[in-house]
Amino acid sequence: MGSLALNISFMTYGLAAMAYATLFGLLVQKKQYKGDNIWLSAAVVGSLVWAVLHSAVAVAGAYTTDVFFLITIYIMPFFDWLKSILWVIFLYNHLRIIWNAQGNQKISIRTGNIITIVASIGVLIEIINVLALWGILDREVIGNLPTFNKFFLSFLVLLLIENLYRNITSENRWGVRFFCLGLGSIYAFEFLLYSDEILYSLIDTQLYEARGAVNIIVVPLMAVAIARNPKWSVGISLSRRAAFHMVSLVAGIAYLMSISVLGYYIQNFGGDWGKLLQVSFLFAAFIGFVVIIYSGKTRSTILVLLNKYFFMYKFDYREEWLRFIQTMTASEDHYNLSERAIKSVAEIMESRGGALWYREQPDSYSQVARWNFKHDVENDLLVEDEFSRYMLEENWIIDLNDARDGKVLRDGLVIPDWLLSERELWLVIPLIHHNEMTGFIVLFQPRTEKELNWETIDILKTVSLQIASYLAEQETLSALSIASEFEAFNRKFAFVIHDIKNMASQLSLLQKNAEKHGDNPEFQKDMKLTVKNTVEKMNDLLSRINIIKEPSKTKQISMIDIQALVSKSVDKMLTAGHNVKFTGLDGELSALSNQDDLETVLMHIIQNAIDAGMPDGMVEIKLNQDEKYAMIRIIDNGEGMDRAFISNELFRPFRSLKVGGYGIGAYESRQLIHNMGGRMEVKSKPGLGTTVSIYLKKE
Repeated sequence: MGSLALNISFMTYGLAAMAYATLFGLLVQKKQYKGDNIWLSAAVVGSLVWAVLHSAVAVAGAYTTDVFFLITIYIMPFFDWLKSILWVIFLYNHLRIIWNAQGNQKISIRTGNIITIVASIGVLIEIINVLALWGILDREVIGNLPTFNKFFLSFLVLLLIENLYRNITSENRWGVRFFCLGLGSIYAFEFLLYSDEILYSLIDTQLYEARGAVNIIVVPLMAVAIARNPKWSVGISLSRRAAFHMVSLVAGIAYLMSISVLGYYIQNFGGDWGKLLQVSFLFAAFIGFVVIIYSGKTRSTILVLLNKYFFMYKFDYREEWLRFIQTMTASEDHYNLSERAIKSVAEIMESRGGALWYREQPDSYSQVARWNFKHDVENDLLVEDEFSRYMLEENWIIDLNDARDGKVLRDGLVIPDWLLSERELWLVIPLIHHNEMTGFIVLFQPRTEKELNWETIDILKTVSLQIASYLAEQETLSALSIASEFEAFNRKFAFVIHDIKNMASQLSLLQKNAEKHGDNPEFQKDMKLTVKNTVEKMNDLLSRINIIKEPSKTKQISMIDIQALVSKSVDKMLTAGHNVKFTGLDGELSALSNQDDLETVLMHIIQNAIDAGMPDGMVEIKLNQDEKYAMIRIIDNGEGMDRAFISNELFRPFRSLKVGGYGIGAYESRQLIHNMGGRMEVKSKPGLGTTVSIYLKKE
């Protein structure tokens, strides 16, 4: 190096030594040189000696080649490492106090062991390096390890600074903010310097000389922090989000450091192909890095490790509740409330998806929504089923993995096969509202293995209660909306009453005059015109409006012959020329029903199936039974309906896929079946037709 550069080194490192001396004097004045801050004093003194040595080397190299210069130049790399390890020990000491206060003694011990190993290996490398510089050992034995040693320490200091700052509560950060900024800036520069040396096998002279200037600039920031009497270890506030991002940042930097080092060696040992291999490797590693970043399983694994080793409680309840509320009220997305309910629970449990069963019918739970649920599990669960009663009575969350492993929840309890047969199904979470189970949520297996302990069960029960209340409120609002639509519809009908009265008056007058003038050809001609005009007006009114009333709940329910009634309805359709096939049972099939209402329901559903079917298609009607129910199934081969329409539109009045239809029939039919104590199910897929199943109680 030239004399000008040496003079610059002397000045910059000399001023840096003066800055560190001033900082040490401030520590003494503020009495922060003892107790927990003893390592702070040691690190400042180490940095002071480091700056003095660099300044001395500049002077000795410019004017002499005596032993002093040789000793200084040989031991200076050791002090580069020593001052960094002193800063590491200082930062760890305060983090240790915080971790112990959190009750995380294990992480404190592990980190301490790691730093001890790093320090031991580091001092061994530096001693070997000094011996190699003196010529006692071969230089090739040590290779580039001293540079990697200092490079790793720079990264470790940055990591500990980040961790310390995140662990201190916001009200105490003002005292250490400038200190962390100053020390972090120094070691960010050191990180850049050694990265450059590793990549190019040569120290950048300008970066090397600038180290003194960097210390001069940032040491005053550290002095400001010391003047504020910072409370290094007071107050603990490490959120899971901060910890997650910190760990992700550290893992990302470590990954990039690793591929940079490997890329360097690939280039060196790759010969003529070295550059090509290096570029290909770095590109592939970068793509892998991006894939890992966006991996849900990786994110879940990091969170599990954080919760297991860093926190006393598994959940950050504030963040979980805020996220739950945000998900449930996010009306701007395309999910309905039921889908958002599944999503909110799945996010808490790091599950990939799930489905929701709801008690839309009096005696069964049907699947009404799914979120990232790819399986064809659509079975209904009866309210009277023992499994349903167990969830209601115990308010218990079922872990299906336990049942598959042979763990009995209760003697004699039978879990439905359709739940156990799908290996990807994990939890069954009941939704309890006012001591009634209104439904349940089934979740997929989590991305990473999770323990279903008391804390998990508590948060799931709390969330499920809130979801049940949301769904009950939505059901109430939906009923009010339907009532409002009926009211508006009936108000419209009131406006045509006057026209109907006029037409009735005209027909009444026509009847009276017919008795007197029935034989008069002119009267007959006028009568035809009047009747024709009246019929046209009535057809026009019927095309625009219809009389709608809520199905009566007071009609007599009794045991009737279902097979005879269905056969009668089919005969009417056959007489009208429709292609209908009926498959009955041997003997009589009786169930609780109202004959007129059931006939109305059958005629409506069969007619809908005929309208929906292909021109040459057939509507098939089948009867079946089990111990509790008589079952009527009406099957067509029409265009079918999607799940969203069945769940959200089919059974709402004034929703119809028919041109000019009112959408009343399906609503009225289901209400009539409910009033009989039965239930109605609709299974359909676009392009595959529709099956409507009616279940009527046999007793």
